[in-house]
Amino acid sequence: MSLLDLSNYRDVRYHDFHIYHPGRAHNFSQDLKSFPGIANSFWFEDFILRHSDFIHRQLDKWYYSFYISIGYLIAIVAMKRIMVNRAPFQMKGLLIGWNALLAIFSIVGTIRCFPEFTSVLLNNGLKFSYSQSTYYYDYRLNVWYLFFTLSKAIELLDTAFVLLRKRKLIALHWVHHLLTLNYSWFVFPDAPATARWMVNMNFFVHSLMYTYYAVKVANINVPRAISLTITTLQIAQMFVGLFVNYRALQLKLLGLPCDASLSVLTIGFTLYGLFAVLFINFFIYTYIIRRSGKLHSAVKQFVPEMNGNSIKNGSSPNGIQYQFIAKKVQ
Repeated sequence: MSLLDLSNYRDVRYHDFHIYHPGRAHNFSQDLKSFPGIANSFWFEDFILRHSDFIHRQLDKWYYSFYISIGYLIAIVAMKRIMVNRAPFQMKGLLIGWNALLAIFSIVGTIRCFPEFTSVLLNNGLKFSYSQSTYYYDYRLNVWYLFFTLSKAIELLDTAFVLLRKRKLIALHWVHHLLTLNYSWFVFPDAPATARWMVNMNFFVHSLMYTYYAVKVANINVPRAISLTITTLQIAQMFVGLFVNYRALQLKLLGLPCDASLSVLTIGFTLYGLFAVLFINFFIYTYIIRRSGKLHSAVKQFVPEMNGNSIKNGSSPNGIQYQFIAKKVQ
């Protein structure tokens, strides 16, 4: 099996979808019972279906995400300067509501999209899931994939809450938000099979993540294992995305059927690799280095000074000081 001749290859985007897939473009089925999941539709899903031609014309403007990104970066710099000499805003109620809203959105998105995802995996197999865009027939899924894409612009407001509360803005936060916005807006018009994985994984992980944030801001005690589990799931999401794009890219380069453009797969593979590195770095710093640093600081602060084999204050090295350390670093 020979590799694709890239010198003569035309990277076909969704705008030319009908060239290779006659009758599939804009050909949504309304037989909801033929699709996995709940056989109903919301009024807003039907509304968007009635205006689908207009929406498809707007897909040519995916590059608007570049303008949003520039505004986002300018806003970050401006808000940092504005907040330099200001007290942090107390936004507890607003932040709980914001995270709860995004959690509900992600949960509903998961409920709507996950049945098709699992059905394809169980009935058609792994390869089919990242090579065939059959989700496209169900207009409800198209609506929720569109909502997913638009939500990446709305989620930029997460950064405003960080800056207005004068919390540290780490690179992972704004880089991930920025690149995810641009990639998802670039991907959606292509209707690639790999979007099935991207959307479902993101909806599921965000369902947990934003629920955790809402509960945490509400000062409800949450075991540390929960945050560790969510970060681990995020890392797993990146590696799965890396694998899926790699396998789809293999099919494309071998000239085998794969419903995705070469540009989408190449950028996707690169971004998932970058995100995997960033999240692993965050995990190591947050749960290993910083925790060991806290333990070291606690020991230095609360363990009495040692002079040879004696203890200055006469306390037992197995006494109350050590119990306090254990409590302090939990």
